[in-house]
Amino acid sequence: MKRISIVSMVLWLIAWGGACCGADVQRFEMRSETVGATYTIEVVLPAGAAAGDARYPVVYCLDWYILGDYLQSLPKLMDMGRLTEPFVMVGISQPGGMHEWATTRTRDFTPGRPTDDYSKQNTYPRAVELAGGMTRFSTFLKNELVPRIEASFPADPSRRCLMGYSLGGLMGTCVLAQDPQLFQYYLIGSPSLWYNDFGLAVELDKLTAEKLRGVRGVYLSVGDAESWEMLKGYGLLRDALMKRDLREPQLKAEIIPDSGHVGGMPISLYNGLRFLFRRK
Repeated sequence: MKRISIVSMVLWLIAWGGACCGADVQRFEMRSETVGATYTIEVVLPAGAAAGDARYPVVYCLDWYILGDYLQSLPKLMDMGRLTEPFVMVGISQPGGMHEWATTRTRDFTPGRPTDDYSKQNTYPRAVELAGGMTRFSTFLKNELVPRIEASFPADPSRRCLMGYSLGGLMGTCVLAQDPQLFQYYLIGSPSLWYNDFGLAVELDKLTAEKLRGVRGVYLSVGDAESWEMLKGYGLLRDALMKRDLREPQLKAEIIPDSGHVGGMPISLYNGLRFLFRRK
């Protein structure tokens, strides 16, 4: 009951904060030459950011179409409650509705077409033929989106964070494994490492402590009531990071009690932001 009441309070504060605080949100469309697709980008700025010279950490959030309503007011509310330092939130979405969201994430967050039965059963069926664009999307982040954000907004280039949940967590794991210094912070919730029979674990095996030297914080979570495939993926990533000497206080790996895949989402994102950007 205590955990439910905390989540309810957070959701109430979000509704109250959106009405009272007037979130400073800037929205634009961005065509990616790398991916060959158009994205909708929303940038949520801290209070007073436009008037000052300060530079802030930037959280790049995947799956903004489905997470944006929850996350849009959260940075300001966390700042109001002195729970975290101020940060910029960059939401990455796409024009359209649920079909476009499911199609885009299948295309962008997967390393290839599904090969094993479990992956085939859990991949959006209308987008299977488009799967496999993970490398292109990572290049879009590195060469197109991040430079534009840092040229146009009060962003601190030394304090970038990538936030992903589920397939977005798979994408976050891919960047952490292949180009870890692109971001200094990673918030990875319930990563779908089961995709293609845990094939991304091969990339984790190539990680070295030296490659992770620039990583300043990783938050990793999974719900205790999730499938064994999700729990196994969580364990693989947690153990790979700890074997490369990434552990407390840089790493927090959390199994969220009484939570399935959807129920653990708001808790994971809230706890992750507090861990990575707790006000000192």
